Amino acid sequence: MTSTTAIVAHEPTHLMKKNWSLEEVTITTPGDDEILVEMHAAGICHTDLLLSSVPTGVFGIQYPKVVGHEGAGIARAVGKNVQSINPGDPVLLSFSSCASCLQCEDSHPAYCDSFAVRNFRGGDGSMTMQSDKKLWSQFFGQSSFAKLSVVHKSSVVNAKDLIQDVDELKLFAPLGCGFQTGMGAIQNITNAVPSDVILVTGLGAVGMGSVITAAIVGCKTIIAVDRVKARLDLAKKVGATHTIDTSEEGYTTLDEAVRKLIPTGVSIAIDATGVPALIEQSLAATRARGKMVIVGTPPPDFNLSIHASTHLTTGKAVLGCIEGDCDPQTAIPQLVQWYREGKFPLEPFVKYFDAADYEAAVHSLENGEVIKPVLIWKH
Repeated sequence: MTSTTAIVAHEPTHLMKKNWSLEEVTITTPGDDEILVEMHAAGICHTDLLLSSVPTGVFGIQYPKVVGHEGAGIARAVGKNVQSINPGDPVLLSFSSCASCLQCEDSHPAYCDSFAVRNFRGGDGSMTMQSDKKLWSQFFGQSSFAKLSVVHKSSVVNAKDLIQDVDELKLFAPLGCGFQTGMGAIQNITNAVPSDVILVTGLGAVGMGSVITAAIVGCKTIIAVDRVKARLDLAKKVGATHTIDTSEEGYTTLDEAVRKLIPTGVSIAIDATGVPALIEQSLAATRARGKMVIVGTPPPDFNLSIHASTHLTTGKAVLGCIEGDCDPQTAIPQLVQWYREGKFPLEPFVKYFDAADYEAAVHSLENGEVIKPVLIWKH
């Protein structure tokens, strides 16, 4: 057993309000299919906040636990079944999958049969609180909000040929979820082509990833939507051809604003907000035979109403998107390559915080000031 520091998420005392604290915990040695990772950095994603703010039992979630699922660090020990990682290798972390179900075998690990259990809930064996109470860990296979963490091998991408120096781990840490998901929504879920007209609603890491990827594909029109002007301005710099500010005076509905720009509607709509009204209006703004993609997490009780006859005659498709239907072993190297080529900038979106300053980092995400706050674990 080894001592380490972790941000522990306890049972929320108020509905949808996180209850985190920085604590000393103990950690076991890695099992046969696991890797002990010394974390250098971890991006904060809205999923970390959501899945540590819901009551016990929702999505199978239990407390106390350690979240964090955009980690990067150095492998310090590996289990006997780990073939692709050696101690000392730099690693970038993403989601966990079983590698043996139908979807995994068909190269779609984001739709693994056990995705929810492996990622949303995780396991309860590798971390223990000072009170000897077991912590739920391996959130998304990694629980990267810890200075040391035992990570499942399926979550690990070897970065020894991807990074130029160890300092780049903190820059590339967020690639494992948000930016990957945005990229995959365009490249994998919708198979966008240059003739497509793209609508992206919500300009966090997912939305920005979609805007940038649509620009890389060469899509002729890219409409970016948000209520934070700084994000809209940044979207223009990375590929958006039009923007819609939902906080502006005169704004009514998203579909109306879109059709003022593109009377025929868009061919692809990506919703990265999870806001029910914007999901419905994105679908309304989509032209015949268009695709509407739900990426942001809507309220659990929200049901999207579809008029069956209209849906039949327009041929629209409503698609769900988990992790952009990406395989991290190929998606993360692709994103790094695009970064090296100057196509996928990361610096404008990232701000670094000491791990002990996690409250300030979360606040910067929630108020829209920072697109991707990254926690730094000092060694």
